[in-house]
Amino acid sequence: MVNPGRSDIAAQPSPADRRSGFRRDAVPLRSPRVLMYHFFGDQPPNGDPEKLFVGRKEFAAQLAELRRRGWRPLDLNGYLAALAGAPTPRRSFLLTIDDGHESAVRIAAPMLAEAGIPSVLFVCPGRLGDRARWSQYYPDEPLATPDELAPLPGLGMELGVHGMDHTPTIGMDKAALDTHVVRSRADLAALIGAPARSFAYPFGKHDDVARNAVAAAGYDVSFAVAREAGRFAVDRVFVRRGDPLPLFRFKLTEPYRLLSRAAGRVSGLRRRVRTVVHLVTRPRGRVRSRSTNPGGDR
Repeated sequence: MVNPGRSDIAAQPSPADRRSGFRRDAVPLRSPRVLMYHFFGDQPPNGDPEKLFVGRKEFAAQLAELRRRGWRPLDLNGYLAALAGAPTPRRSFLLTIDDGHESAVRIAAPMLAEAGIPSVLFVCPGRLGDRARWSQYYPDEPLATPDELAPLPGLGMELGVHGMDHTPTIGMDKAALDTHVVRSRADLAALIGAPARSFAYPFGKHDDVARNAVAAAGYDVSFAVAREAGRFAVDRVFVRRGDPLPLFRFKLTEPYRLLSRAAGRVSGLRRRVRTVVHLVTRPRGRVRSRSTNPGGDR
């Protein structure tokens, strides 16, 4: 099983650039949106406090909404080409999924394949077939096994690295970054037959040292959440269970992207912005439940 080949992109940094901490300009507000999901299906019996479980019908409605409003799905090749300046429809998106939960294989992969939407699934090579032990809310949630991941590229779901075991990369020393950025890529390559091209920071957290390590390791791009910092920390749209379609549509807009980026730079502001946005966009007559999310990005 082999990942899709690298695209020919003229603006790729040289190895010397990568070693010196190559940085790209900020990702433009009008660049393709990157959607971020986690788990799928019914929420577990003990609840879903961080609203990570997007139900089948909800996911299907969101995919239909994207199609109805003329949003064009991109694979990673198309997204990298867009970053390099290739002409791309203004309404275009890349769909990504974090953590490698078994529901990404069981639910999301076949639904996306049927809809003709490519995607990227970020996995932790040191946790394959294990549980989401890093999470205080979902420590027993099962992660996909290597055998379950193997067919995914054939369905249009490329695999990327999410750290070795979901440890946040912020504040790591060189030895730790070698494990979570470099060795994790080698371990995944042993499974998929080629080096992963993309990286997603666990919990969305990154710093200059982590971004430079990801660039130097040979990845083509890396993803954060709201904390955008160029090609090696691209911001993403966090899709949660229960997002009404008006909110889902708003999350795709340039004003939301600008607001999200601003909130990501100020401690504590992101949760307040999210609360206001949910309040404004919720359907009339619906009572907003109080979120128990501690404010961390997944």
